[in-house]
Amino acid sequence: MSFTKSEFPRRLFAAPLCPIKSFELQIMNSYLSTTFGFFLSIFLIPACSSTDRELPDEVKKLDNLTIHEINSTPISSITLTKAVTFENSSEVIFGQLNEIDVDNSGTVYVVEGSDGNEGIYVFDAEGAFINKIGRTGRGPGEFQALFDIDVFGDQIFTLDGTLLRIQVFSSETYNSIHEANLDPGQWDFSSERTMTFPNKFHVLNDSTILGIFNHYTFDMDTWSYYHLDMNGNVTSERLLTHDYIKHLKTGDGSQSFFDPFGGRGLMALSTDNQIFTAWSKDLLFKVYDSDGTYLRAFYHPFDNSNLSRDEALNFYDNEPFKNALRNEGIPDKWRAFDHLIIDNNNNLWISTITDDREIYEWWIMDTYGNLQAKFKWPRGKEIHEIKNGFAYVLETEEDTGLQEVIKYRIQWSD
Repeated sequence: MSFTKSEFPRRLFAAPLCPIKSFELQIMNSYLSTTFGFFLSIFLIPACSSTDRELPDEVKKLDNLTIHEINSTPISSITLTKAVTFENSSEVIFGQLNEIDVDNSGTVYVVEGSDGNEGIYVFDAEGAFINKIGRTGRGPGEFQALFDIDVFGDQIFTLDGTLLRIQVFSSETYNSIHEANLDPGQWDFSSERTMTFPNKFHVLNDSTILGIFNHYTFDMDTWSYYHLDMNGNVTSERLLTHDYIKHLKTGDGSQSFFDPFGGRGLMALSTDNQIFTAWSKDLLFKVYDSDGTYLRAFYHPFDNSNLSRDEALNFYDNEPFKNALRNEGIPDKWRAFDHLIIDNNNNLWISTITDDREIYEWWIMDTYGNLQAKFKWPRGKEIHEIKNGFAYVLETEEDTGLQEVIKYRIQWSD
């Protein structure tokens, strides 16, 4: 059962964890389901209802909010069965795999980010290697730091965070067909001891890109969203901004570390270009249209996993980190989840943190937050993409220590 705060939305956003890219790590080291049958237009119903718990303040103040019952029962179950392996060969050398994307035909694009081997490996749906797009360099068709990829129609869009360049390739010839240089003067609001750089992007249509920029502050990093044209020019005001990740600082302020336990700012884009955002401390999801207009939200009460003092202090074997953690305050809970992905059927997949540090419990929800399924899955098998009934997973081969991509068939049952 769920409870809905007035009023109805006018209309009804994938990350890996939004994993922190190697470039950022280097920076860090140096510095409708059943709905209650009436609507509330003045006030939110007392927080607890069937959940018997107080709602966070951030949840209370939202309009168009759906609150789901604690320990909701999923309507289905799923299993993942290994189908295809994309692996190293004489032509393919996986070193540091960053992103995975899949087109409508099942062709798989794997972003390789190791120094001197930057590029995109292309495989057919059965795992056969087709081609490698690009190489290390600064010229046309070359990369310095591939931050993101988005396959749109018959074109492959890439974001280079070092060259500040969006480059487009043909999915037929794999040649570079367009370049767009990003002008920091249009989106960079850095000041002393801060910096801004492109982090992610999504192609919305033939003329518009949704650009997401990370403002690095040594305190709380934030993401800002803008529309860009195909030449990389900003064509909108700032559409949306939200927190991305908190920094923990030593007592003297000389060193800073990303908070490994607290929330992360996550986003995913639906097939109809709705932006889903979350601060992963809680299971609260906000929905915006592609212009950044707030539409609605949904919330699942959740029991975050306990975090002991010893576990927190020994997370990194690093005295400055321990100093920073003591300085900022040692938390007693983990964040709620790590990953947010939307599949091509607009199901949300999130990896909730359990008491078993080797296992995630993945939840699958529809775009209103109704729980479709749950399943346990090893943390070491990182789900990157879900499309056309398959999950694409980054794994490390036990015997060799080499990375590989595994395609799993998703089977649903009632």
